[in-house]
Amino acid sequence: MANSERVQNVFAGASELSREERGAYLDAACRGDAGLRAEVESLLKSLEEAGPFMGRPTMGVGTGASEAPTMIGPHGMTGGGPGEGPGSRIGPYRILQLIGEGGFGSVFMAQQEQPVQRKVALKIIKLGMDTRQVVARFEQERQALAVLDHPSIAKVFDAGATETGRPYFVMELCTGEPIDAYCDRNNLSIHERLEVFAQVCNAVQHAHTKGIIHRDIKPSNVLVSTQDGRPLAKVIDFGIAKATASRLTEKTLFTEHKQIIGTPEYMSPEQAEGSLDIDTRTDVYALGVMLYELLTGSTPFTSQELRSAAYAEIQRIIREVEPPTPSTRLNQNTETLANVAARRKTEPQKLGTLVRGELDWIVMKALEKDRQRRYESASGLMMDVQRYLAGEAVTAAPPSKAYQLRKFLRRNRAGVTMAGAVGGALLIGVVGFAWQAKLAREERDGAVAARRAEAEQRERAEAAGTEAQAQRFRAEEQAAIAEAVARFQADMLAAADPSNMGGDKLTVLRVMQAAVGRLDDGSLKDQPLVEASVRETIGNTLRGLGRYTEAEPNLRKSLELRRAALPAGHADTAHSLVTLALNLKAQNKLDEAEMLYREALAVRRAGLPAGHPEIANALNNLGTLLRSENKFAEAEPLYREALEIRRAALPAGHPDIAHSVNNIATLLQGQEKLAEAEPLYREALAIRRAGLPAGHPDIAVSLSNLGWLLHVENRLGEAEPLYREALAIRRAALPEGHPEIAMSVGMLGLLCKAQNKLAEAEPLLRESLRIRRAAFPAGHPDIGAGAYNLASLLQARGKLDESEALYREALEIDRATLSDGAADRAKRLNNFASLLEAQNKLAEAEPLYREAVAILRVARPAAHPETASCLNNLARVQQGLGKAAEARAGWDEAIAMFRKGSPGGSANLARVLWRSGSARLENKEAAAAVAELEEAVAMAEKVLKSEHPHLKEYRETLARSQGLLAGREKEGAKGDK
Repeated sequence: MANSERVQNVFAGASELSREERGAYLDAACRGDAGLRAEVESLLKSLEEAGPFMGRPTMGVGTGASEAPTMIGPHGMTGGGPGEGPGSRIGPYRILQLIGEGGFGSVFMAQQEQPVQRKVALKIIKLGMDTRQVVARFEQERQALAVLDHPSIAKVFDAGATETGRPYFVMELCTGEPIDAYCDRNNLSIHERLEVFAQVCNAVQHAHTKGIIHRDIKPSNVLVSTQDGRPLAKVIDFGIAKATASRLTEKTLFTEHKQIIGTPEYMSPEQAEGSLDIDTRTDVYALGVMLYELLTGSTPFTSQELRSAAYAEIQRIIREVEPPTPSTRLNQNTETLANVAARRKTEPQKLGTLVRGELDWIVMKALEKDRQRRYESASGLMMDVQRYLAGEAVTAAPPSKAYQLRKFLRRNRAGVTMAGAVGGALLIGVVGFAWQAKLAREERDGAVAARRAEAEQRERAEAAGTEAQAQRFRAEEQAAIAEAVARFQADMLAAADPSNMGGDKLTVLRVMQAAVGRLDDGSLKDQPLVEASVRETIGNTLRGLGRYTEAEPNLRKSLELRRAALPAGHADTAHSLVTLALNLKAQNKLDEAEMLYREALAVRRAGLPAGHPEIANALNNLGTLLRSENKFAEAEPLYREALEIRRAALPAGHPDIAHSVNNIATLLQGQEKLAEAEPLYREALAIRRAGLPAGHPDIAVSLSNLGWLLHVENRLGEAEPLYREALAIRRAALPEGHPEIAMSVGMLGLLCKAQNKLAEAEPLLRESLRIRRAAFPAGHPDIGAGAYNLASLLQARGKLDESEALYREALEIDRATLSDGAADRAKRLNNFASLLEAQNKLAEAEPLYREAVAILRVARPAAHPETASCLNNLARVQQGLGKAAEARAGWDEAIAMFRKGSPGGSANLARVLWRSGSARLENKEAAAAVAELEEAVAMAEKVLKSEHPHLKEYRETLARSQGLLAGREKEGAKGDK
């Protein structure tokens, strides 16, 4: 039987090709190995026969009912694996959608929620493709990107392993399109295309100086977007990058003899022949192919020419056949020339002339078969392109006197006149001499610069050697853990095969429960760090499902194992502390969560240098917990220290700075310091507007935050344009049905409700709920929030039956997914009870009000106005049920709370005094009723407008009570006589 790893590798490559292309590929890859070919063809047949089944996850967090559509990638394969679909979570990342896929890995757009909020690209090895070789190649890309820091190279933010143990890394989300598509769609001229291409060369040169060769440069790996009205290129996918200065991973990637790595159309001759001697000039060749395509609309050797040929013929073509020059190719493609020229804003008859000569020379020098004759570096190619753009002589040109004279005259057309044959001849001679001297100097300077760069690179490599050795044990340890987790995952999935479950429905929860059972039985007792990783991923999955009680023991065990196996202060232990704290916070176990966050912060402070951004992240975690406990005074210095660290460690305008500014604003808003919060929200918005392209989703976040503050301040007219802009951004930037669109639609609906535009609000809130139902699994908390919002609107519109059904649904979801003490549940309980009260279902309303009060007594500080308002509501229902004594105790407590919170009086206190006085009037307590109602009227006259309807209501009730009191006094006077 063929080696299983080799089978997987050949199968992965074949699965990316069409049926027509697979034959030639298998001829080359199997090289007469009939057994290997038979196994691969069997796998391919199974893939095709599986059809749509292979396009659906076996299980998945965030998937809805079985008939819900699943995003399917090329060749019918879905991205990711179990639990890795839209709506699921991996660490602090929420998966939004599949955006790219290959034979080995899948790339998702994800929302990072902690410690910063931003869209990212998250790349994961596919389930089943996680062989040692593929994992090594994946880790190689991760390490390659981590050492690169260039505006035209996608940045790496994070790395880790999925719940199934497969490696992933998180990088900057590049939202552009392939360079060729961008140039064609925008009809960029030759000059404009060259400017964008120069950015790519600059980025590749940066990678080369870091010792990284890309080895697969092609248009789909160069994404271009428009920023500030100008194209910005980003080089992505270093998946088969090679380290020239050092090994990128301890899992060394050994390329099999004659195994093709790269894309044939962009492959250099040395790559095509399977040479292990690859250097930076391999990328120069691929850049030359890309430039050829940008100029002509075609590669030097077309896909049809290469992919229809056998392996040996592909090698021969790339190594031996000289492609036509770009200008020749344009003249050959007469049928497509008009379209190609139009895409370049040039007339067909002029395009070939424009390309002929200098651009031909530049391209063909980059495409030299003998790499000794190519440009020595990507920067050399870039500089020649820039010389062409500046009207200067290009080094690729033959050093003829006539050519140099033409360049001189073109640059100095305004200052040069015809001075006769003698002057012209003299000029030719002078320029020719200057040109020869310039070439000699450039060759000398280039050689010196190359030697200097080589020496500097060698010194950097030697300096980094000690650090690399120090990291080796860590890398080996992590690799071993990942491999063991992968084995556990395979066993777990085999055990969860539906055919072995007696017809029971296969769910994520069942698989997690089965896995916990195996762990509890000691399946990994001899591998504590592996068990810790598995426990943590299971705990995070259960937390994502809202199963906090079941998640907790797994997260506790993970922390316990790491404390025992790792040295004090280890980073993985800090990670476990944070993960457990998140789960405890969700259960409202705030005291213990706070203790764990404090310990995690202490670990970060002890193990990292002062001012490290990870310390800022830990400060934010603790600050957010304290904010949720209304410990504003303790949270504020933490937030401010985090902001100080980020301002010092990060460049001005960095999105993490905006995040910290936003945190402080939310803290101030929670303290009702709205005037102080507003400028900070505006600063965060300004940072994002300045540092992000127009229409970026993070701008929508700031617009929504500022809009919400204005909404709370009842500045509804100012909030509305912010809400509408945020919604417009999200509709344009995000796919239809995205949950963030639901959030924006819902906020606008609530604003319309506050503006009493109930008819306009209803379709918005219905749309918000509809999107949430489609985007999330049944019972998800976001569905509960959408149901609650629509229920409150329908209640206001008098549609009480539908409102009641939605309230009940929201309450059921809350009880299943929110912690018992969640303050949000108290609000929903209160509103649902008010609906039942309006329907005169007082016996049903009373326990809901009681539950809301009990939650608020714990979740809010003493004498909090929310608690007082809920007590007032409970007392009102108890009065209606004839429980006068209980009602009186509730009103007395509510009044005392409002007096403490608003010593000078308030509209809320006036309202409760009126309610209490009305009850006293009903209970025939005339004198006490008059006293409270007089105070209510006096306070309302002070804090309400004269035409306010409540003021009239209060006066009428006071008049009735005064009448009752006067009547009783009169009867009493008669009795005295």
